[in-house]
Amino acid sequence: MSVQLDRGAWVVRWRDASGRQRGRRFANEPDAHQFDRKLHGVAVREREAGEPGHRGGVYPYPTRQGTRWYFKARGSDGSQITRRGFLGEKAARDAKRRVVEQIARGEASYTQETFGEYWERWLERRRHYIAPATTAAYATDARKRLLPALGALPVTTIETAHVQGIVEALAARVEQGEISGKTVNNTLTVLTVCLNAAVKDGLIATNPAIGVQRFPQHHKEHDYLRLHEIPAYLDACSEQYKPLAALLIGTGARISEALALRPSDLELTPTGGWVTVSRALREDHSISTPKSKRPRSIEIGPELASLLERHLSTRALSNPNADTDSPLFIAPRPTRRRCAARTTNQDLAPPERRTVSGQWHPHALQDAGLRHMPLHALRHTAAAAWLAAGNPLLYVQQQLGHQDLATSHYYGHLERHHNPTNGAHATEQTIKHASSR
Repeated sequence: MSVQLDRGAWVVRWRDASGRQRGRRFANEPDAHQFDRKLHGVAVREREAGEPGHRGGVYPYPTRQGTRWYFKARGSDGSQITRRGFLGEKAARDAKRRVVEQIARGEASYTQETFGEYWERWLERRRHYIAPATTAAYATDARKRLLPALGALPVTTIETAHVQGIVEALAARVEQGEISGKTVNNTLTVLTVCLNAAVKDGLIATNPAIGVQRFPQHHKEHDYLRLHEIPAYLDACSEQYKPLAALLIGTGARISEALALRPSDLELTPTGGWVTVSRALREDHSISTPKSKRPRSIEIGPELASLLERHLSTRALSNPNADTDSPLFIAPRPTRRRCAARTTNQDLAPPERRTVSGQWHPHALQDAGLRHMPLHALRHTAAAAWLAAGNPLLYVQQQLGHQDLATSHYYGHLERHHNPTNGAHATEQTIKHASSR
Protein backbone atom coordinates (compact mmCIF):
# COMPACT_ATOMS: atom_id res chain seq x y z
CA MET A 1 0.00 0.00 0.00
CA SER A 2 1.17 3.52 -0.79
CA VAL A 3 -0.31 7.04 -0.83
CA GLN A 4 1.60 9.43 -3.05
CA LEU A 5 1.17 12.95 -4.51
CA ASP A 6 1.23 12.67 -8.28
CA ARG A 7 0.66 15.62 -10.66
CA GLY A 8 -1.56 17.56 -8.29
CA ALA A 9 -3.60 14.57 -7.02
CA TRP A 10 -3.23 11.90 -4.37
CA VAL A 11 -2.83 8.33 -5.66
CA VAL A 12 -3.36 5.08 -3.73
CA ARG A 13 -1.48 2.14 -5.28
CA TRP A 14 -1.76 -1.59 -4.32
CA ARG A 15 -1.60 -5.13 -5.76
CA ASP A 16 -4.71 -7.25 -5.99
CA ALA A 17 -5.02 -11.00 -5.30
CA SER A 18 -3.74 -11.87 -8.79
CA GLY A 19 -0.61 -9.73 -8.29
CA ARG A 20 -1.71 -7.03 -10.78
CA GLN A 21 -0.75 -3.40 -9.97
CA ARG A 22 -3.81 -1.27 -9.18
CA GLY A 23 -4.25 2.49 -8.46
CA ARG A 24 -6.88 5.13 -7.65
CA ARG A 25 -6.63 8.94 -7.65
CA PHE A 26 -8.13 11.31 -5.04
CA ALA A 27 -8.51 15.10 -5.00
CA ASN A 28 -7.28 15.47 -1.41
CA GLU A 29 -5.00 13.60 0.98
CA PRO A 30 -7.56 12.76 3.76
CA ASP A 31 -9.78 10.88 1.28
CA ALA A 32 -6.78 8.99 -0.06
CA HIS A 33 -5.66 7.87 3.41
CA GLN A 34 -9.19 6.90 4.39
CA PHE A 35 -9.47 4.69 1.31
CA ASP A 36 -6.03 3.25 1.99
CA ARG A 37 -7.03 2.23 5.54
CA LYS A 38 -10.20 0.50 4.32
CA LEU A 39 -8.40 -1.27 1.48
CA HIS A 40 -5.45 -2.42 3.55
CA GLY A 41 -7.26 -5.14 5.54
CA VAL A 42 -9.17 -6.45 2.53
CA ALA A 43 -6.06 -6.60 0.34
CA VAL A 44 -4.06 -8.47 2.96
CA ARG A 45 -6.78 -11.12 3.25
CA GLU A 46 -7.00 -11.38 -0.53
CA ARG A 47 -3.26 -11.89 -0.84
CA GLU A 48 -3.30 -14.55 1.91
CA ALA A 49 -6.09 -16.40 0.13
CA GLY A 50 -4.78 -16.24 -3.39
CA GLU A 51 -1.27 -14.93 -4.01
CA PRO A 52 0.99 -17.53 -5.72
CA GLY A 53 3.53 -19.09 -3.37
CA HIS A 54 1.98 -17.69 -0.22
CA ARG A 55 1.74 -21.20 1.29
CA GLY A 56 5.29 -22.25 0.60
CA GLY A 57 4.45 -24.44 -2.36
CA VAL A 58 1.46 -26.18 -0.72
CA TYR A 59 -1.97 -25.75 -2.34
CA PRO A 60 -5.56 -26.99 -1.95
CA TYR A 61 -7.69 -28.40 -4.77
CA PRO A 62 -11.27 -29.70 -4.84
CA THR A 63 -12.21 -33.36 -5.33
CA ARG A 64 -15.43 -35.35 -5.07
CA GLN A 65 -14.31 -36.54 -1.65
CA GLY A 66 -13.61 -33.00 -0.45
CA THR A 67 -10.61 -30.68 -0.41
CA ARG A 68 -7.21 -32.30 -0.93
CA TRP A 69 -3.75 -30.74 -0.86
CA TYR A 70 -0.66 -31.00 -3.01
CA PHE A 71 2.86 -29.58 -2.91
CA LYS A 72 5.48 -28.62 -5.45
CA ALA A 73 9.25 -28.84 -5.05
CA ARG A 74 12.37 -29.09 -7.17
CA GLY A 75 14.39 -32.29 -7.52
CA SER A 76 18.17 -32.45 -7.56
CA ASP A 77 18.05 -32.62 -11.35
CA GLY A 78 15.94 -29.45 -11.56
CA SER A 79 12.71 -31.25 -12.40
CA GLN A 80 9.51 -30.28 -10.67
CA ILE A 81 8.14 -32.69 -8.07
CA THR A 82 4.42 -32.74 -7.38
CA ARG A 83 2.70 -34.94 -4.81
CA ARG A 84 -1.08 -34.94 -4.55
CA GLY A 85 -3.76 -36.46 -2.37
CA PHE A 86 -2.93 -35.14 1.10
CA LEU A 87 -5.89 -34.80 3.43
CA GLY A 88 -4.71 -31.59 5.07
CA GLU A 89 -2.32 -28.67 4.68
CA LYS A 90 -0.07 -29.86 7.51
CA ALA A 91 0.28 -33.35 5.99
CA ALA A 92 1.28 -31.84 2.64
CA ARG A 93 3.72 -29.43 4.27
CA ASP A 94 5.34 -32.20 6.35
CA ALA A 95 5.68 -34.42 3.31
CA LYS A 96 7.29 -31.62 1.33
CA ARG A 97 9.76 -30.97 4.13
CA ARG A 98 10.79 -34.66 4.17
CA VAL A 99 11.23 -34.66 0.39
CA VAL A 100 13.34 -31.50 0.44
CA GLU A 101 15.51 -32.89 3.25
CA GLN A 102 16.02 -36.19 1.43
CA ILE A 103 17.00 -34.40 -1.76
CA ALA A 104 19.42 -32.18 0.17
CA ARG A 105 21.06 -35.25 1.68
CA GLY A 106 21.31 -36.88 -1.72
CA GLU A 107 19.11 -39.78 -0.68
CA ALA A 108 16.64 -39.44 -3.55
CA SER A 109 16.43 -37.66 -6.85
CA TYR A 110 12.64 -38.06 -7.20
CA THR A 111 12.49 -38.47 -10.93
CA GLN A 112 9.31 -39.67 -12.62
CA GLU A 113 9.79 -43.36 -11.72
CA THR A 114 7.25 -45.64 -13.37
CA PHE A 115 5.36 -48.33 -11.51
CA GLY A 116 7.24 -50.98 -13.47
CA GLU A 117 10.59 -49.54 -12.38
CA TYR A 118 9.48 -49.18 -8.78
CA TRP A 119 8.03 -52.72 -8.77
CA GLU A 120 11.37 -54.25 -9.75
CA ARG A 121 13.15 -52.21 -7.10
CA TRP A 122 10.60 -53.12 -4.44
CA LEU A 123 10.52 -56.84 -5.27
CA GLU A 124 14.31 -57.05 -5.18
CA ARG A 125 14.21 -55.48 -1.73
CA ARG A 126 11.44 -57.80 -0.52
CA ARG A 127 12.85 -61.09 -1.81
CA HIS A 128 15.22 -61.27 1.18
CA TYR A 129 12.27 -61.45 3.59
CA ILE A 130 9.85 -63.80 1.80
CA ALA A 131 10.00 -67.38 0.58
CA PRO A 132 11.07 -68.05 -3.03
CA ALA A 133 7.61 -69.42 -3.81
CA THR A 134 6.06 -66.17 -2.58
CA THR A 135 8.50 -64.15 -4.67
CA ALA A 136 7.56 -66.20 -7.72
CA ALA A 137 3.85 -65.68 -7.01
CA TYR A 138 4.37 -61.91 -6.71
CA ALA A 139 6.28 -61.87 -10.01
CA THR A 140 3.49 -63.82 -11.73
CA ASP A 141 0.81 -61.42 -10.44
CA ALA A 142 2.82 -58.48 -11.75
CA ARG A 143 3.68 -59.98 -15.12
CA LYS A 144 0.15 -61.17 -15.92
CA ARG A 145 -2.08 -58.59 -14.29
CA LEU A 146 -0.36 -55.50 -12.85
CA LEU A 147 2.41 -54.42 -15.22
CA PRO A 148 0.27 -54.53 -18.38
CA ALA A 149 -2.07 -51.98 -16.79
CA LEU A 150 0.24 -49.89 -14.60
CA GLY A 151 3.80 -50.59 -15.71
CA ALA A 152 4.27 -47.47 -17.85
CA LEU A 153 2.50 -45.06 -15.47
CA PRO A 154 4.54 -42.88 -13.09
CA VAL A 155 3.91 -44.05 -9.55
CA THR A 156 2.78 -40.55 -8.60
CA THR A 157 -0.05 -40.60 -11.15
CA ILE A 158 -1.69 -43.86 -10.09
CA GLU A 159 -5.16 -43.20 -8.73
CA THR A 160 -7.96 -45.28 -7.23
CA ALA A 161 -9.69 -45.33 -10.62
CA HIS A 162 -6.70 -47.21 -12.10
CA VAL A 163 -6.84 -49.86 -9.37
CA GLN A 164 -10.61 -50.17 -9.67
CA GLY A 165 -10.22 -50.64 -13.41
CA ILE A 166 -7.83 -53.57 -12.86
CA VAL A 167 -10.27 -55.24 -10.46
CA GLU A 168 -13.19 -54.78 -12.86
CA ALA A 169 -11.20 -56.21 -15.76
CA LEU A 170 -10.21 -59.24 -13.69
CA ALA A 171 -13.81 -59.64 -12.50
CA ALA A 172 -14.87 -60.04 -16.12
CA ARG A 173 -12.34 -62.85 -16.48
CA VAL A 174 -13.77 -64.52 -13.38
CA GLU A 175 -17.24 -64.51 -14.98
CA GLN A 176 -15.74 -66.15 -18.06
CA GLY A 177 -14.19 -68.86 -15.92
CA GLU A 178 -10.59 -67.94 -16.78
CA ILE A 179 -9.47 -67.14 -13.21
CA SER A 180 -10.89 -67.42 -9.69
CA GLY A 181 -12.05 -64.69 -7.36
CA LYS A 182 -9.16 -65.58 -5.05
CA THR A 183 -6.73 -64.67 -7.84
CA VAL A 184 -8.31 -61.21 -8.09
CA ASN A 185 -7.98 -60.64 -4.35
CA ASN A 186 -4.41 -61.95 -4.27
CA THR A 187 -3.46 -59.51 -7.03
CA LEU A 188 -5.11 -56.63 -5.18
CA THR A 189 -3.27 -57.60 -1.99
CA VAL A 190 0.11 -57.64 -3.74
CA LEU A 191 -0.56 -54.21 -5.29
CA THR A 192 -1.65 -52.81 -1.91
CA VAL A 193 1.51 -54.05 -0.20
CA CYS A 194 3.71 -52.59 -2.95
CA LEU A 195 2.01 -49.18 -2.86
CA ASN A 196 2.19 -49.15 0.94
CA ALA A 197 5.95 -49.28 0.50
CA ALA A 198 5.74 -46.41 -2.01
CA VAL A 199 3.97 -44.34 0.67
CA LYS A 200 6.73 -45.10 3.17
CA ASP A 201 9.34 -44.19 0.55
CA GLY A 202 7.66 -40.79 0.14
CA LEU A 203 6.72 -41.32 -3.50
CA ILE A 204 2.97 -40.99 -2.95
CA ALA A 205 0.88 -39.44 -0.20
CA THR A 206 -1.76 -42.13 0.15
CA ASN A 207 -2.23 -45.65 -1.17
CA PRO A 208 -4.81 -45.58 -3.99
CA ALA A 209 -5.43 -49.33 -3.60
CA ILE A 210 -6.75 -48.96 -0.06
CA GLY A 211 -10.50 -48.83 -0.06
CA VAL A 212 -10.95 -50.67 -3.37
CA GLN A 213 -13.53 -53.34 -2.69
CA ARG A 214 -12.27 -56.89 -2.76
CA PHE A 215 -13.90 -59.37 -5.11
CA PRO A 216 -16.69 -61.29 -3.33
CA GLN A 217 -15.91 -64.95 -2.88
CA HIS A 218 -18.57 -67.55 -2.40
CA HIS A 219 -17.98 -70.22 0.19
CA LYS A 220 -16.46 -73.28 -1.44
CA GLU A 221 -16.48 -76.59 0.36
CA HIS A 222 -13.03 -78.20 0.24
CA ASP A 223 -13.21 -81.82 -0.85
CA TYR A 224 -11.70 -84.62 1.19
CA LEU A 225 -11.74 -88.40 1.37
CA ARG A 226 -14.71 -89.79 3.26
CA LEU A 227 -14.00 -92.47 5.85
CA HIS A 228 -14.92 -95.38 3.59
CA GLU A 229 -12.77 -93.95 0.77
CA ILE A 230 -9.54 -93.82 2.77
CA PRO A 231 -8.75 -97.57 2.65
CA ALA A 232 -9.54 -97.68 -1.09
CA TYR A 233 -7.18 -94.77 -1.71
CA LEU A 234 -4.34 -96.31 0.31
CA ASP A 235 -4.79 -99.69 -1.39
CA ALA A 236 -4.44 -97.98 -4.78
CA CYS A 237 -1.19 -96.23 -3.80
CA SER A 238 2.08 -97.56 -5.19
CA GLU A 239 4.45 -99.20 -2.72
CA GLN A 240 6.79 -96.23 -2.84
CA TYR A 241 3.96 -93.77 -2.19
CA LYS A 242 1.83 -95.63 0.34
CA PRO A 243 3.87 -94.81 3.51
CA LEU A 244 3.90 -91.11 2.58
CA ALA A 245 0.18 -91.11 1.74
CA ALA A 246 -0.68 -92.85 5.02
CA LEU A 247 1.38 -90.30 6.95
CA LEU A 248 -0.34 -87.37 5.20
CA ILE A 249 -3.76 -88.77 6.13
CA GLY A 250 -2.76 -89.86 9.62
CA THR A 251 -1.04 -86.63 10.62
CA GLY A 252 -2.60 -83.90 8.46
CA ALA A 253 0.94 -82.69 7.67
CA ARG A 254 1.49 -80.50 4.65
CA ILE A 255 3.48 -82.11 1.85
CA SER A 256 6.33 -79.65 2.45
CA GLU A 257 6.46 -80.77 6.09
CA ALA A 258 6.23 -84.48 5.31
CA LEU A 259 9.07 -84.38 2.77
CA ALA A 260 11.30 -82.64 5.34
CA LEU A 261 10.79 -85.34 7.99
CA ARG A 262 13.69 -87.48 9.24
CA PRO A 263 13.61 -90.78 11.15
CA SER A 264 14.77 -88.87 14.21
CA ASP A 265 11.44 -87.01 14.13
CA LEU A 266 9.52 -90.26 14.81
CA GLU A 267 8.68 -91.67 18.22
CA LEU A 268 7.04 -95.03 17.49
CA THR A 269 5.51 -97.42 20.02
CA PRO A 270 3.18 -100.46 19.76
CA THR A 271 0.29 -98.25 20.87
CA GLY A 272 0.99 -95.42 18.45
CA GLY A 273 3.48 -92.63 18.88
CA TRP A 274 4.31 -89.10 17.80
CA VAL A 275 5.61 -87.32 14.72
CA THR A 276 7.44 -84.06 15.37
CA VAL A 277 7.13 -81.46 12.59
CA SER A 278 9.84 -78.81 12.91
CA ARG A 279 10.85 -77.98 9.33
CA ALA A 280 9.49 -77.70 5.78
CA LEU A 281 11.03 -78.37 2.38
CA ARG A 282 10.80 -75.46 -0.03
CA GLU A 283 10.43 -75.89 -3.78
CA ASP A 284 14.08 -74.87 -4.26
CA HIS A 285 15.01 -77.81 -1.94
CA SER A 286 16.10 -75.52 0.90
CA ILE A 287 14.85 -76.12 4.46
CA SER A 288 12.69 -73.56 6.27
CA THR A 289 10.38 -73.45 9.26
CA PRO A 290 6.80 -74.76 9.02
CA LYS A 291 4.06 -72.38 8.01
CA SER A 292 3.08 -71.91 11.66
CA LYS A 293 6.70 -70.81 12.40
CA ARG A 294 6.89 -73.24 15.34
CA PRO A 295 7.32 -77.02 15.75
CA ARG A 296 4.49 -79.30 16.80
CA SER A 297 4.07 -82.95 17.84
CA ILE A 298 1.33 -84.94 16.12
CA GLU A 299 -0.22 -88.00 17.72
CA ILE A 300 -0.50 -91.10 15.50
CA GLY A 301 -2.25 -94.45 15.96
CA PRO A 302 -0.71 -97.93 16.14
CA GLU A 303 -1.45 -98.89 12.52
CA LEU A 304 0.39 -95.87 11.12
CA ALA A 305 3.22 -96.45 13.61
CA SER A 306 3.52 -100.06 12.43
CA LEU A 307 3.49 -98.99 8.78
CA LEU A 308 6.27 -96.48 9.43
CA GLU A 309 8.30 -99.15 11.23
CA ARG A 310 8.08 -101.35 8.13
CA HIS A 311 8.97 -98.37 5.95
CA LEU A 312 12.12 -97.74 8.01
CA SER A 313 13.18 -101.36 7.52
CA THR A 314 12.64 -101.16 3.76
CA ARG A 315 14.42 -97.81 3.65
CA ALA A 316 17.49 -99.26 5.39
CA LEU A 317 17.72 -102.11 2.87
CA SER A 318 17.27 -99.89 -0.17
CA ASN A 319 19.55 -97.09 1.05
CA PRO A 320 22.39 -98.47 3.20
CA ASN A 321 24.01 -95.05 3.54
CA ALA A 322 20.87 -93.43 4.96
CA ASP A 323 20.93 -92.47 8.64
CA THR A 324 18.54 -90.83 11.07
CA ASP A 325 19.35 -87.37 9.70
CA SER A 326 18.61 -88.37 6.09
CA PRO A 327 15.11 -87.80 4.70
CA LEU A 328 12.46 -90.18 5.99
CA PHE A 329 11.08 -90.56 2.47
CA ILE A 330 13.80 -91.04 -0.16
CA ALA A 331 13.03 -90.78 -3.86
CA PRO A 332 13.53 -94.02 -5.79
CA ARG A 333 16.66 -94.01 -7.92
CA PRO A 334 16.43 -94.35 -11.72
CA THR A 335 16.26 -97.93 -12.94
CA ARG A 336 19.66 -97.79 -14.64
CA ARG A 337 21.32 -97.08 -11.29
CA ARG A 338 19.49 -99.57 -9.10
CA CYS A 339 22.14 -102.18 -9.74
CA ALA A 340 24.89 -99.95 -8.37
CA ALA A 341 26.76 -101.49 -5.47
CA ARG A 342 26.42 -98.45 -3.23
CA THR A 343 24.56 -95.18 -3.01
CA THR A 344 25.89 -91.69 -2.46
CA ASN A 345 24.61 -88.88 -0.29
CA GLN A 346 23.30 -87.14 -3.40
CA ASP A 347 20.90 -90.05 -3.93
CA LEU A 348 19.37 -89.56 -0.48
CA ALA A 349 16.88 -86.87 -1.48
CA PRO A 350 13.12 -86.81 -0.90
CA PRO A 351 10.71 -87.11 -3.84
CA GLU A 352 9.91 -83.99 -5.82
CA ARG A 353 6.72 -82.32 -4.63
CA ARG A 354 5.47 -82.18 -8.22
CA THR A 355 6.02 -85.91 -8.57
CA VAL A 356 3.85 -86.58 -5.52
CA SER A 357 1.07 -84.12 -6.36
CA GLY A 358 1.17 -84.50 -10.15
CA GLN A 359 1.76 -88.23 -10.56
CA TRP A 360 1.53 -90.45 -7.49
CA HIS A 361 -1.58 -88.85 -5.95
CA PRO A 362 -3.68 -88.53 -9.17
CA HIS A 363 -2.84 -92.11 -10.17
CA ALA A 364 -3.98 -93.40 -6.77
CA LEU A 365 -7.28 -91.53 -7.08
CA GLN A 366 -7.83 -92.84 -10.59
CA ASP A 367 -6.99 -96.45 -9.71
CA ALA A 368 -9.30 -96.28 -6.70
CA GLY A 369 -12.11 -94.91 -8.85
CA LEU A 370 -12.31 -91.70 -6.81
CA ARG A 371 -13.00 -88.14 -7.93
CA HIS A 372 -10.16 -85.70 -8.53
CA MET A 373 -8.98 -83.60 -5.61
CA PRO A 374 -5.69 -81.81 -4.84
CA LEU A 375 -3.04 -83.39 -2.65
CA HIS A 376 -3.78 -80.84 0.07
CA ALA A 377 -7.20 -82.52 0.41
CA LEU A 378 -5.45 -85.22 2.46
CA ARG A 379 -4.91 -82.60 5.18
CA HIS A 380 -8.67 -81.90 5.16
CA THR A 381 -9.21 -85.67 5.21
CA ALA A 382 -7.22 -85.96 8.44
CA ALA A 383 -9.25 -83.21 10.11
CA ALA A 384 -12.56 -84.72 9.00
CA ALA A 385 -11.53 -88.18 10.25
CA TRP A 386 -10.48 -86.87 13.67
CA LEU A 387 -13.80 -85.09 14.08
CA ALA A 388 -15.79 -88.08 12.86
CA ALA A 389 -14.07 -90.15 15.57
CA GLY A 390 -15.42 -87.80 18.22
CA ASN A 391 -12.35 -85.63 18.80
CA PRO A 392 -13.01 -81.94 19.60
CA LEU A 393 -11.90 -78.98 17.51
CA LEU A 394 -9.16 -78.24 20.04
CA TYR A 395 -7.61 -81.63 19.21
CA VAL A 396 -7.75 -80.78 15.50
CA GLN A 397 -6.13 -77.41 16.16
CA GLN A 398 -3.25 -79.04 18.03
CA GLN A 399 -2.75 -81.75 15.44
CA LEU A 400 -2.81 -79.39 12.44
CA GLY A 401 -0.76 -76.68 14.16
CA HIS A 402 -3.27 -73.87 13.71
CA GLN A 403 -2.27 -70.82 15.73
CA ASP A 404 -5.87 -69.76 16.15
CA LEU A 405 -8.80 -72.02 16.94
CA ALA A 406 -10.87 -69.86 14.58
CA THR A 407 -8.93 -71.39 11.67
CA SER A 408 -9.96 -74.87 12.79
CA HIS A 409 -13.60 -73.76 12.97
CA TYR A 410 -13.72 -74.27 9.21
CA TYR A 411 -14.28 -77.92 10.08
CA GLY A 412 -16.85 -77.11 12.79
CA HIS A 413 -19.77 -78.55 10.85
CA LEU A 414 -18.05 -81.95 10.96
CA GLU A 415 -17.59 -81.96 14.73
CA ARG A 416 -19.39 -84.61 16.76
CA HIS A 417 -20.18 -83.70 20.35
CA HIS A 418 -21.16 -87.22 21.33
CA ASN A 419 -18.89 -90.30 21.60
CA PRO A 420 -15.92 -90.36 23.94
CA THR A 421 -12.65 -89.18 22.41
CA ASN A 422 -9.63 -91.42 22.25
CA GLY A 423 -7.31 -89.58 19.87
CA ALA A 424 -5.60 -91.23 16.93
CA HIS A 425 -6.43 -94.80 18.03
CA ALA A 426 -10.15 -94.08 17.88
CA THR A 427 -9.69 -92.46 14.48
CA GLU A 428 -8.12 -95.59 12.99
CA GLN A 429 -10.85 -97.79 14.45
CA THR A 430 -13.51 -95.52 12.98
CA ILE A 431 -11.90 -95.75 9.53
CA LYS A 432 -11.68 -99.54 9.77
CA HIS A 433 -15.29 -99.79 10.87
CA ALA A 434 -16.48 -97.62 7.98
CA SER A 435 -14.58 -99.67 5.38
CA SER A 436 -16.06 -102.97 6.65
CA ARG A 437 -19.67 -101.93 6.12
